[in-house]
This record gives sequence, C-alpha cells and structure tokens, in this order.
Amino acid sequence: KHPNADKLKIAKTSVGKDTHQIVCGGENLKEGMYVAVALPGSSVKWHGEGDPVVLEKAKIRGEESYGMICAGSEIGVDDKESGPRDIMDLSSIKPEPGTPLSEIFKKDDVILEFDNKSLTHRPDLWGHYGIAREIAAIKGTKFKKCEPKVKIPAKGESVDVKIEDFDLCPRYCGLIINNIKVEESPEWMKKRLKATGHGTHSNIVDVTNYILTELGQPMHAFDKDFIKGGIVVRRAKKGEKITSLDNKERALTEENLVIADHEKSVAVAGVIGGENSEINKGTTSIILESANFNAGSVRRTSVQLGVRTDAVQRFEKSLDPHLAELAIKRAAELILEICPGAEIAGPITDTKKFNEKPLKINLDLEKTASKIGVELKPKQIKEILESLEFQIKEKDKNTFEVTVPTHRSSKDVTIEDDLIEEVARMYGYDNIAPTLPHLPTRLPEENTERFKKHRARELFSFGLGFDEVYNYSFYGEKELSDCLMSDQCHMKLLNYLSEDQTHMRVTLIPNLLKNLRENIKYADEFSLYEIGRTFKDFGEYFPLEEKNLGGAIVKKGKKAQTFYEAKGAVEAFLKKFGLKASVAKGVEHTPYAHPNKAISFIGQNGKTIAQVFEVHPTVAKNHDLEKYSASMFEINFTEALKLEKDDKSFTQIPKFPAIVIDVSVLIDKTTEIKAIQKAILEADKHLITETELFDIYEGEGIEEDKKAVAFKITLQAEDRTLTDDEMTQVQSKIFKNLEAIGGQIRGK
Repeated sequence: KHPNADKLKIAKTSVGKDTHQIVCGGENLKEGMYVAVALPGSSVKWHGEGDPVVLEKAKIRGEESYGMICAGSEIGVDDKESGPRDIMDLSSIKPEPGTPLSEIFKKDDVILEFDNKSLTHRPDLWGHYGIAREIAAIKGTKFKKCEPKVKIPAKGESVDVKIEDFDLCPRYCGLIINNIKVEESPEWMKKRLKATGHGTHSNIVDVTNYILTELGQPMHAFDKDFIKGGIVVRRAKKGEKITSLDNKERALTEENLVIADHEKSVAVAGVIGGENSEINKGTTSIILESANFNAGSVRRTSVQLGVRTDAVQRFEKSLDPHLAELAIKRAAELILEICPGAEIAGPITDTKKFNEKPLKINLDLEKTASKIGVELKPKQIKEILESLEFQIKEKDKNTFEVTVPTHRSSKDVTIEDDLIEEVARMYGYDNIAPTLPHLPTRLPEENTERFKKHRARELFSFGLGFDEVYNYSFYGEKELSDCLMSDQCHMKLLNYLSEDQTHMRVTLIPNLLKNLRENIKYADEFSLYEIGRTFKDFGEYFPLEEKNLGGAIVKKGKKAQTFYEAKGAVEAFLKKFGLKASVAKGVEHTPYAHPNKAISFIGQNGKTIAQVFEVHPTVAKNHDLEKYSASMFEINFTEALKLEKDDKSFTQIPKFPAIVIDVSVLIDKTTEIKAIQKAILEADKHLITETELFDIYEGEGIEEDKKAVAFKITLQAEDRTLTDDEMTQVQSKIFKNLEAIGGQIRGK
C-alpha cells in the first residue's frame, strides 16, 4: 500500500530480466497477477481518453514509479470484463514476463499516418484501396483489383429511387437485403475497424464503416420497415426538421439535400443518418445506400448544421460516381459473409445522370520534358502513366492521347499540366537536378499598399506613441446597439461563430471602443490604432471593401483635451503622405460621434478622407467611459492613398553635418500643435530643416489648463558647418517665438 495515498498501491513488477517499482491505482491489483506494463518511453491513452501521452519515470506522492500498469482502454485493447478502475488481468493467459503485448494480442500492424492536407485534392486516397493502388504504382508491383464475387439477382424486389436534383446527387444505388440478424461483428472485422480508429456497433453498421475505410466510399443502411414507399432524394422543405443519429434535432433549409421516403426525411445526404430509420436489434430487412453527392452541397450543409463526419470528409473531396456501384456490391458480399442467413432480395437500383464518358487529354512530350527539366523517353512516360492506370494511345511521335481513369478525373487530373505533374512525381522530384531558372531576372513589383501601411505604422507606433491592435472583422447586435448604429449596409453572416461576430464590420470604431472599455481597467490614459478592412453592402453583387485606419485616445477626467490630439494625429498622417485637405464641421453616418465635437477632412477630390470626433455621451456610457475624455478618428486609407502624389525627385545628400536640439515648452492646452510648429519654423526657415513632435504630457506636475509639448528640431546649412554661435542664435529666436504665443520654455 502507498504510504501517502489510500487509493494507490506500490507493485514490484517483473518484466523479464528486470524488476521495477510501479505505483498503480487499479482496484483489482493483487500479488501474483499477470498485468500489461508500459515502461518509460511508451505511449498510452490516459484512462483511455484523449491523445496518447509518452510515459516518463516519475515520483508519485513521494514514491518512485517506473512506468505504468495499464487498463485495456489505455493501450487500445478491449477489456469488457474489467471495471472502470480496474487494470487488465492477463492471469488466464499467464504469458512469460517480458513478452511484448503485440505478441500476446497478435497486434503487430503497421499504422501509416498521412497529413490529410497532402490528400485534399486526391479523393481516391481516402481509403485503403486507393493507397494500395498508389503504393503498387510506386513500387512497380501488381495491383489486385477489388472484384466482388457476390451474385446479384436479375429479378426480385428492388428499392424504388427517385432523384429530384441530379446536380446535387448524380448517382444513387440502392439494394434490399432480407433475413438480416443484427449482432456483433466477427473479431477480424472489429480489430480492423479499431485499428483505423473506428468504434464497433453492429455487423450491418460495421460493414458500412468497413467499406468507408477500405474503398473510401461512405455508405448508409436503413431499416427497411421504417421506409415508406421508396427513396426520394430531394431538397429539404421549408421548416423541415430531422433528429439525427447523434440524437439531436436539426432544423433544415431548402438548401439542404435529404434522403426521404414518401412521408419524411430519413437522412441528411452525405452528412448524417436519421434516428427514425436506424439499424436496431430488431432489424430484419435493410436498404443499403451507396450514392454520390455534390461536394459543395455536402460541405455547406455540414457547416450549416455543425456536423462533421467521416462521410463529409470524403464527399467534400469530389468522389468518383463510379465508386458507388463497386461499394454496394462489396458491402453486399461482406454482409452475406458475416450474416449466413441473409438474402439479396433483387437487383441493385442504380439511378444516375452524369457524364460517364472517360476524360481524354493530349500530352505533348516536348512540353513534358521542358516543364520537368529532364529528357524522358516516350517509353518511360508511357510506363509511368500506365502504372497509374492511365490508358495511352500514341497520336504521333510527340503526342500521347491519355485516357484518365475515373478515380482521378473527378477532381485531380483535368488538364495537361496535371499529367506532367504525375510524370514528375513518379519519376521522383529528388531525381531532378536543380538548375538556375533560364529567365531574365528582375526585381519584383513593389507591393505599394503594404509599403504605405508600414509607413503609417512608423508614424503611429513610433512617431506618435500609439499601440496597434488587431480585431476580428466582425461585431454583433450588441455592439451595433451600444454604438447607436443600425444594421444598414451590413452583411449578416449565416454561419457566425458567436453572437458578437454576426455582422461584417463597416467601420473600425465599435471594436476600438471595446478595446478602450477593456483596457481602462489597467491604464488611465493610452492611445490605440488599427489598420483593417471594412465591408459595406450597397446591394451590389460584391460589397464595397475598403481599408481604414482607426484610432482612439482616452484619458481619465472629462477636462482632458483628447479631441485636439486626435485631430493632430490625423494632420500628422496627412503631412506624412503629402496630402492636402480642408476641414469641415460635423461628420456623416457616425451616430457614435458627439454632434458638436466632430470634424471631417475633405480631400481635393471632394471626398471625405478622415473624421475626428469626441465619443457621443451615450456611447461613452455604454462603454464605461463616462469619467474619461475619449476621442477617435477614422481615416479612409484606401481613398487617402488614391490622392497621394507619387512624384519622386532626387535630393542630394547633405555635405555638412546637422545639429539636433530638443525643446520642451509649457503652453495652454488650447494651443494647436500646428501653431507651435509654425512659431519654431519662423525662427529661421533656412536653417531649420525639420521639426518632429515626440512628446505631449498632461498630468502630475503640470497645471490643469496647460500641456508640455516637446520637439526635436534639426538645424543644417547647405554650404557650411554651423557654429555654436549660430546654433545659439537660432535657439534664442525659437525660445522668443514660443514665449510670444504664451509658451514657457522648460529646462531653460
């Protein structure tokens, strides 16, 4: 017994030549028991749940533990006789200590894991059959085709199938099988399904899952007694609902394709079956379904209903319609094998309407060599393509007519370049010697918008000290209400992620206001900005998509003059980009703006390029900003950049050094930054080459009606190095001009 834990035990465990101490919580653990042990470095599922974890040597409540004594669920082995807190008892087998579990359970399978991103364009590789065909081609071995030997009667009872929309369901195969006895599947089938990550249910359901993993074709089985009058493949009716196999009621729309009988829907096509026709212990007759559904339709329905199944994963890849017939025959063969008394009632109903003509593509051999960069003989190209089941006909010395197998033409191989890719892939990319491109090299075109965004970031982040934020391109009904906005010109999302992401944004302001509300908890004053896209729906085919730059300045205390700082930030932007604009009182379409404290900047083309405003009192209250001065601005970045002049002129690099001086002035809050800059420049327009605002301070140590403004001033002459006397003279003039407008020089 563990000295520090009542429910834990310490076991001296023999694993062959070695004996290890392991701490275990199994309630049924006893001396002399044969158990399954996982040593450090092994992967197990903790309590049979979640992803595998790698074991390490550990101390548990102060006692050394070298590994783990496992329950069956933790190592992927059925152990129905054990309780929920029991470990696996192997005493009935009495294996030699140290014997690998793979030998005891005959589990020495090789599991190949593929990144499904590499298979997205290959619907034929979503089953063992397709993978085996690919491996055979790569290794140059013969591929054994799946050719079910089941005998399908030419006459007898068949299922009546009607397809109302062949665009969404180009093929539907149905087959009736009677004298079914629903029971557990044989061990060999259960083991194979579990090895591929599937649970087991009953023999009939397991067969459909087996076909899914073997051939890559989703199937479904209905209890025939619950199907009234036959199968109808149709769009769902308005307001129609279905309770699916996961016991959830789902509301359908007219965009959803369903499988129905003459009274009700019994499955959502390609997505999930219905509870009202599922296989149960009393089922004696079934209808097997093997169909082909439109990839886009299945995908949209899956997203809308919030259901993602193995069937969806395959149908959304554009499966080969020809696979449906092979799958239903193979399923019938398996059912007859594991249900000895079962009988096929009649012929397969095969309702279809799709282009069954094979796709033919001409392959230019010279182009193939040019694209790959390797001179391959026609015989080599032919052998490569034939190994992949392409049929080759020589049209002339330089051209092959290639017939594409149906399992590749549904999505993957449709043009000549796809064939060239297949040749290169099978030849081996590593066998193609790397060479420099035989093309004239030149600089890539500059991404102008990206470059200008960087310039804007330099200004706001480094020049003005704003913090950049990133928000989602959505907001919700509450955000609209809090900002006194309507949903006019908004695009509402059908499949929104959450209630605060229901509408595409038409402005950056609501999300910036949320940023202010969240951050005033941590700071009394700060400035934020965001560069992002907005989307306005004017009823056209596409929404108007523009890039905006929004900003917000907040300071505790209603007397703070944030409006002028916001105005100054916009003016700094206009100067940075060389834009000219006139100022007009008021702003349009901005209910969140204070009606008496708002201005617009009008560009030379007559369009509004920026708006500056103090936040409306009601909006401020909705965002917990009643005790703050909060002002905001929004620049139409897209429109502003259209007005920027891109004239480039050569400026000679100065020959003589520059002198940089810092000046800090205490001045009335109402004095505009522009007026201060003007006073500085008038001291000497020839020698002062640049003035840069780098700090504005209000608060402790400064009178309430004052602000401290600091500038970095550059002095430089074109024809000489400035002397100390010249610098002192200019500095004195600057001080005099600043004092003339009511300023007081700090640190003088």
